[in-house]
Amino acid sequence: NVRSKNQKNILYEFSSLQNEMTVEEARGFDAILILGGGAPTSLSAPPVYVQNRCDAAVKVAEIAANGADDWSEEGVARVIPNILCLSAGTAHVPQAMSLDGLPIWEATASAAYILERYPNFPEEKIFAETTSYDTISNAFFARTSHTDVAGWRNILIVTSQFHMDRTKAIFDWIFQAPGLDGIMPKSLYRLSYLATENIGLSDEALLSRMEHEKKGAASVKRLSVQYPSLKDIWLFLVSKHDFYSASKLVAKTKKANATPLNGINSVLKESYGGGSK
Repeated sequence: NVRSKNQKNILYEFSSLQNEMTVEEARGFDAILILGGGAPTSLSAPPVYVQNRCDAAVKVAEIAANGADDWSEEGVARVIPNILCLSAGTAHVPQAMSLDGLPIWEATASAAYILERYPNFPEEKIFAETTSYDTISNAFFARTSHTDVAGWRNILIVTSQFHMDRTKAIFDWIFQAPGLDGIMPKSLYRLSYLATENIGLSDEALLSRMEHEKKGAASVKRLSVQYPSLKDIWLFLVSKHDFYSASKLVAKTKKANATPLNGINSVLKESYGGGSK
Protein backbone atom coordinates (compact mmCIF):
# COMPACT_ATOMS: atom_id res chain seq x y z
CA ASN A 1 0.00 0.00 0.00
CA VAL A 2 1.03 3.62 -0.47
CA ARG A 3 2.32 5.33 2.64
CA SER A 4 0.86 8.64 3.68
CA LYS A 5 2.08 11.40 1.39
CA ASN A 6 2.76 13.49 4.48
CA GLN A 7 5.60 11.13 5.34
CA LYS A 8 9.12 11.70 4.05
CA ASN A 9 8.89 8.87 1.52
CA ILE A 10 6.15 7.11 -0.39
CA LEU A 11 6.40 3.33 -0.82
CA TYR A 12 4.46 1.83 -3.73
CA GLU A 13 3.82 -1.86 -4.43
CA PHE A 14 4.01 -3.01 -8.06
CA SER A 15 1.10 -5.42 -7.61
CA SER A 16 -1.31 -2.52 -6.95
CA LEU A 17 0.50 0.28 -8.81
CA GLN A 18 -2.18 0.89 -11.42
CA ASN A 19 -4.71 1.75 -8.71
CA GLU A 20 -2.36 3.66 -6.41
CA MET A 21 -0.28 5.95 -8.64
CA THR A 22 -1.95 8.86 -10.40
CA VAL A 23 -0.94 10.26 -13.79
CA GLU A 24 0.26 13.43 -12.04
CA GLU A 25 2.45 11.45 -9.64
CA ALA A 26 3.98 9.41 -12.46
CA ARG A 27 4.70 12.55 -14.48
CA GLY A 28 6.22 14.22 -11.43
CA PHE A 29 9.20 11.85 -11.29
CA ASP A 30 12.34 13.19 -12.92
CA ALA A 31 13.88 9.73 -13.01
CA ILE A 32 13.21 6.12 -12.08
CA LEU A 33 16.24 4.25 -10.75
CA ILE A 34 16.25 0.48 -11.32
CA LEU A 35 18.64 -1.44 -9.10
CA GLY A 36 20.63 -4.24 -10.69
CA GLY A 37 20.50 -7.63 -9.06
CA GLY A 38 22.97 -10.05 -10.55
CA ALA A 39 24.69 -11.27 -13.68
CA PRO A 40 22.56 -11.49 -16.85
CA THR A 41 22.54 -14.69 -18.90
CA SER A 42 22.63 -12.69 -22.15
CA LEU A 43 22.52 -9.08 -23.30
CA SER A 44 18.78 -8.63 -22.76
CA ALA A 45 18.25 -11.26 -20.06
CA PRO A 46 18.90 -9.96 -16.55
CA PRO A 47 17.68 -12.21 -13.71
CA VAL A 48 13.92 -12.68 -13.62
CA TYR A 49 13.53 -10.59 -10.48
CA VAL A 50 15.39 -7.74 -12.20
CA GLN A 51 13.18 -8.07 -15.27
CA ASN A 52 10.27 -7.55 -12.90
CA ARG A 53 11.88 -4.32 -11.66
CA CYS A 54 12.25 -3.15 -15.27
CA ASP A 55 8.60 -4.00 -15.96
CA ALA A 56 7.58 -1.94 -12.93
CA ALA A 57 9.57 1.09 -14.13
CA VAL A 58 7.96 0.93 -17.56
CA LYS A 59 4.54 0.61 -15.93
CA VAL A 60 5.16 3.99 -14.27
CA ALA A 61 6.03 5.42 -17.68
CA GLU A 62 2.84 3.88 -19.05
CA ILE A 63 0.81 5.62 -16.35
CA ALA A 64 2.58 8.89 -17.20
CA ALA A 65 1.80 8.40 -20.90
CA ASN A 66 -1.90 8.21 -19.94
CA GLY A 67 -3.00 5.99 -22.82
CA ALA A 68 -0.93 7.60 -25.58
CA ASP A 69 0.03 5.12 -28.32
CA ASP A 70 3.18 6.79 -29.62
CA TRP A 71 5.58 7.55 -26.77
CA SER A 72 8.10 9.11 -29.14
CA GLU A 73 5.86 12.10 -29.79
CA GLU A 74 7.43 15.18 -28.26
CA GLY A 75 4.53 15.93 -25.93
CA VAL A 76 4.40 12.36 -24.62
CA ALA A 77 8.16 11.80 -24.34
CA ARG A 78 8.47 15.00 -22.34
CA VAL A 79 6.18 13.74 -19.55
CA ILE A 80 7.62 10.21 -19.32
CA PRO A 81 10.21 9.93 -16.52
CA ASN A 82 13.81 9.12 -17.40
CA ILE A 83 14.91 5.60 -16.48
CA LEU A 84 18.38 5.07 -15.02
CA CYS A 85 19.50 1.44 -14.89
CA LEU A 86 22.07 0.86 -12.14
CA SER A 87 25.06 -1.42 -11.60
CA ALA A 88 28.15 -2.67 -13.35
CA GLY A 89 28.07 -6.06 -11.67
CA THR A 90 28.28 -7.86 -8.37
CA ALA A 91 31.12 -9.06 -6.20
CA HIS A 92 29.40 -12.41 -5.70
CA VAL A 93 29.31 -14.04 -9.16
CA PRO A 94 31.50 -13.78 -12.30
CA GLN A 95 30.90 -10.94 -14.72
CA ALA A 96 28.88 -11.77 -17.84
CA MET A 97 31.00 -11.27 -20.95
CA SER A 98 30.15 -10.53 -24.58
CA LEU A 99 31.72 -12.35 -27.53
CA ASP A 100 34.21 -9.51 -27.97
CA GLY A 101 35.57 -10.17 -24.48
CA LEU A 102 34.06 -7.06 -22.88
CA PRO A 103 31.71 -7.05 -19.87
CA ILE A 104 27.94 -7.03 -20.21
CA TRP A 105 27.13 -4.64 -17.40
CA GLU A 106 24.01 -5.33 -15.34
CA ALA A 107 22.75 -1.88 -16.27
CA THR A 108 23.29 -2.65 -19.96
CA ALA A 109 21.23 -5.82 -19.66
CA SER A 110 18.40 -3.97 -17.92
CA ALA A 111 18.40 -1.27 -20.59
CA ALA A 112 18.51 -3.87 -23.39
CA TYR A 113 15.61 -5.76 -21.80
CA ILE A 114 13.48 -2.60 -21.71
CA LEU A 115 14.33 -1.50 -25.25
CA GLU A 116 13.69 -5.00 -26.64
CA ARG A 117 10.50 -5.74 -24.74
CA TYR A 118 9.07 -2.21 -24.89
CA PRO A 119 10.02 -0.77 -28.31
CA ASN A 120 7.65 2.12 -27.65
CA PHE A 121 9.93 3.44 -24.90
CA PRO A 122 12.02 6.40 -26.18
CA GLU A 123 15.71 5.47 -26.35
CA GLU A 124 16.76 8.96 -25.30
CA LYS A 125 14.95 8.53 -21.97
CA ILE A 126 16.97 5.53 -20.77
CA PHE A 127 20.41 5.76 -19.14
CA ALA A 128 22.96 3.34 -17.68
CA GLU A 129 25.17 3.71 -14.60
CA THR A 130 28.08 1.26 -15.01
CA THR A 131 30.37 1.94 -12.05
CA SER A 132 28.67 0.38 -9.02
CA TYR A 133 29.04 -3.13 -7.59
CA ASP A 134 26.75 -3.06 -4.57
CA THR A 135 23.84 -1.09 -3.16
CA ILE A 136 25.97 1.56 -1.44
CA SER A 137 27.85 2.31 -4.65
CA ASN A 138 24.54 2.13 -6.58
CA ALA A 139 23.34 5.10 -4.55
CA PHE A 140 26.66 6.97 -4.50
CA PHE A 141 27.32 6.83 -8.24
CA ALA A 142 23.67 7.35 -9.15
CA ARG A 143 23.83 10.62 -7.25
CA THR A 144 27.34 11.83 -8.09
CA SER A 145 27.41 10.76 -11.75
CA HIS A 146 23.79 11.34 -12.71
CA THR A 147 21.15 12.95 -10.49
CA ASP A 148 23.33 15.77 -9.08
CA VAL A 149 24.53 16.59 -12.59
CA ALA A 150 21.28 16.12 -14.51
CA GLY A 151 19.21 18.02 -11.97
CA TRP A 152 16.88 15.07 -11.34
CA ARG A 153 15.39 15.72 -7.91
CA ASN A 154 12.11 13.78 -7.67
CA ILE A 155 13.33 10.17 -7.80
CA LEU A 156 11.56 6.80 -7.76
CA ILE A 157 13.75 3.87 -6.71
CA VAL A 158 12.74 0.37 -7.80
CA THR A 159 13.90 -2.92 -6.29
CA SER A 160 12.54 -6.22 -5.03
CA GLN A 161 10.73 -6.60 -1.71
CA PHE A 162 13.58 -8.70 -0.28
CA HIS A 163 16.00 -5.85 -1.02
CA MET A 164 13.82 -2.86 -0.16
CA ASP A 165 14.56 -2.20 3.53
CA ARG A 166 18.33 -2.01 3.05
CA THR A 167 17.96 -0.12 -0.22
CA LYS A 168 15.77 2.52 1.42
CA ALA A 169 18.19 2.93 4.32
CA ILE A 170 21.14 3.37 1.94
CA PHE A 171 19.49 5.77 -0.51
CA ASP A 172 18.02 7.87 2.32
CA TRP A 173 21.51 8.08 3.86
CA ILE A 174 23.45 8.91 0.69
CA PHE A 175 20.90 11.23 -0.93
CA GLN A 176 20.57 13.21 2.31
CA ALA A 177 24.34 13.47 2.85
CA PRO A 178 25.77 17.01 2.66
CA GLY A 179 27.73 17.62 -0.54
CA LEU A 180 31.16 19.16 -0.91
CA ASP A 181 29.65 22.60 -0.31
CA GLY A 182 28.33 21.41 3.06
CA ILE A 183 24.73 22.06 2.06
CA MET A 184 22.19 19.52 3.25
CA PRO A 185 20.28 18.20 0.20
CA LYS A 186 17.16 17.20 2.15
CA SER A 187 15.19 19.98 0.50
CA LEU A 188 16.64 19.11 -2.93
CA TYR A 189 15.76 15.43 -3.18
CA ARG A 190 12.42 13.74 -2.85
CA LEU A 191 12.79 9.95 -2.82
CA SER A 192 9.97 7.49 -3.35
CA TYR A 193 10.23 3.70 -3.55
CA LEU A 194 8.58 0.95 -5.57
CA ALA A 195 8.80 -2.64 -4.35
CA THR A 196 8.39 -5.55 -6.76
CA GLU A 197 7.40 -9.11 -5.91
CA ASN A 198 9.99 -11.71 -4.88
CA ILE A 199 9.79 -13.81 -8.04
CA GLY A 200 12.39 -15.88 -9.86
CA LEU A 201 14.09 -17.31 -6.76
CA SER A 202 13.72 -20.64 -5.00
CA ASP A 203 12.32 -20.53 -1.46
CA GLU A 204 15.71 -21.55 -0.11
CA ALA A 205 17.53 -18.80 -2.01
CA LEU A 206 14.98 -16.19 -0.95
CA LEU A 207 15.33 -17.09 2.73
CA SER A 208 19.12 -17.01 2.45
CA ARG A 209 19.04 -13.61 0.75
CA MET A 210 16.61 -12.16 3.31
CA GLU A 211 18.96 -13.21 6.11
CA HIS A 212 21.87 -11.65 4.21
CA GLU A 213 19.88 -8.42 3.80
CA LYS A 214 19.07 -8.32 7.51
CA LYS A 215 22.75 -8.46 8.42
CA GLY A 216 23.55 -5.82 5.80
CA ALA A 217 20.90 -3.45 7.16
CA ALA A 218 22.58 -3.47 10.58
CA SER A 219 25.87 -2.53 8.92
CA VAL A 220 24.23 0.37 7.07
CA LYS A 221 23.04 1.92 10.33
CA ARG A 222 26.60 1.94 11.61
CA LEU A 223 28.09 3.27 8.37
CA SER A 224 25.57 6.09 8.02
CA VAL A 225 26.65 7.45 11.41
CA GLN A 226 30.34 6.93 10.77
CA TYR A 227 30.30 8.47 7.26
CA PRO A 228 27.66 11.24 7.23
CA SER A 229 28.80 13.48 4.35
CA LEU A 230 29.27 12.76 0.65
CA LYS A 231 33.03 13.20 1.00
CA ASP A 232 33.03 10.84 3.99
CA ILE A 233 31.23 8.24 1.89
CA TRP A 234 33.77 8.70 -0.92
CA LEU A 235 36.61 8.19 1.57
CA PHE A 236 34.92 5.01 2.79
CA LEU A 237 34.66 3.69 -0.74
CA VAL A 238 38.24 4.45 -1.80
CA SER A 239 39.84 3.28 1.44
CA LYS A 240 37.62 0.51 2.85
CA HIS A 241 35.60 -0.95 -0.03
CA ASP A 242 36.92 -4.09 -1.76
CA PHE A 243 35.95 -2.79 -5.21
CA TYR A 244 37.09 0.84 -4.92
CA SER A 245 40.22 0.78 -2.74
CA ALA A 246 43.25 0.40 -5.02
CA SER A 247 45.21 -1.67 -2.50
CA LYS A 248 42.24 -3.94 -1.79
CA LEU A 249 41.65 -4.47 -5.51
CA VAL A 250 45.29 -5.49 -5.95
CA ALA A 251 45.15 -7.86 -2.98
CA LYS A 252 41.84 -9.32 -4.11
CA THR A 253 43.16 -10.02 -7.61
CA LYS A 254 46.35 -11.62 -6.29
CA LYS A 255 44.31 -13.90 -4.06
CA ALA A 256 41.95 -14.85 -6.88
CA ASN A 257 44.88 -15.68 -9.16
CA ALA A 258 46.54 -17.80 -6.46
CA THR A 259 43.50 -19.81 -5.35
CA PRO A 260 40.01 -20.34 -6.78
CA LEU A 261 37.53 -17.93 -5.23
CA ASN A 262 34.70 -19.79 -3.49
CA GLY A 263 32.91 -16.69 -2.20
CA ILE A 264 29.37 -16.97 -0.88
CA ASN A 265 27.38 -20.18 -0.75
CA SER A 266 25.64 -21.46 -3.87
CA VAL A 267 22.14 -20.88 -2.51
CA LEU A 268 22.81 -17.18 -1.86
CA LYS A 269 24.54 -16.90 -5.24
CA GLU A 270 21.19 -17.64 -6.88
CA SER A 271 19.93 -14.27 -5.62
CA TYR A 272 22.83 -12.54 -7.39
CA GLY A 273 22.19 -14.11 -10.79
CA GLY A 274 24.20 -17.27 -10.18
CA GLY A 275 21.74 -19.74 -11.62
CA SER A 276 18.63 -17.56 -11.19
CA LYS A 277 15.38 -19.06 -12.40
